[in-house]
Amino acid sequence: MSNPNPQNQPSETARKRPYASLRHNLYEINLERKTAFCTICGYTAIHVSKSRTKQTSKVFCISRFRELNQAQINSRRKKRHSKPGWKPRHSLSEIDTEKKTANCAVCGPTAVWENARGESTRYICAKQARAYGRNYRRSESASRVSNPLIHVISEINEEKKTATCSRCGPVEIYIWQGGKRIGRRCSNASVKRIPAAQKIRKEINTNLINRYKIEHGCKRCGYNANLNFLDLQSREPDKKVPKIEKLLQLPKKDLIHELENCEVQCIYCRSLVNAELSWKSSLQ
Repeated sequence: MSNPNPQNQPSETARKRPYASLRHNLYEINLERKTAFCTICGYTAIHVSKSRTKQTSKVFCISRFRELNQAQINSRRKKRHSKPGWKPRHSLSEIDTEKKTANCAVCGPTAVWENARGESTRYICAKQARAYGRNYRRSESASRVSNPLIHVISEINEEKKTATCSRCGPVEIYIWQGGKRIGRRCSNASVKRIPAAQKIRKEINTNLINRYKIEHGCKRCGYNANLNFLDLQSREPDKKVPKIEKLLQLPKKDLIHELENCEVQCIYCRSLVNAELSWKSSLQ
């Protein structure tokens, strides 16, 4: 930026003075016009900061002031991002007021909702607003169902897959995505007419049975390396273990109760037990 006025030209000492580091040193400061000569930027605008405690004001090169201000913003942003529970903001750009669409920093291209308060109008991400309203209704709204036999769930936490059931209290729930809505079901409720919930229950019960087999192992030899060679047998010889299809359809509480009445045996030990039983029956 050239300055044709010779009175505002820097002195010879300001031109020839060597600097050990690149610092925005200011000369020929004009507080009325708010201009000065910077050793880095040349003739430039300045920023005069007013101090609350000191009477003297501090003068910055406008470029250096912007750098310091941006550094403070970045440090505050890092502190805010490092706090637990921080979530990114749904900042909007490229807002189309006619089509009511925008580009969200989190969701990408999305629809927007118009929120008018008095003379001011602002736009918010529709996906964020729907998620917030859905979570608020689940946690605050009470169900209108009065039948005490129905498993009515409230205070739903989709991340942990937990809720409060009207019959069971705090309980795990099944969550699945339907055609138009998200389905939720108490894990102790009946799922005969809900194929999606039946599939989730079968997966959970299968993992629970396999974990029980591995943790306990064969009662006689302790083998637990391969699940295909481990079976469930009743602790009482007169009773039979329910079929695996029925076990997979049971609620979690009932399944745990059935597993407590069973013991694990490998195929080899089971064949020995059958041979002993057949030999005793032949003697009789």
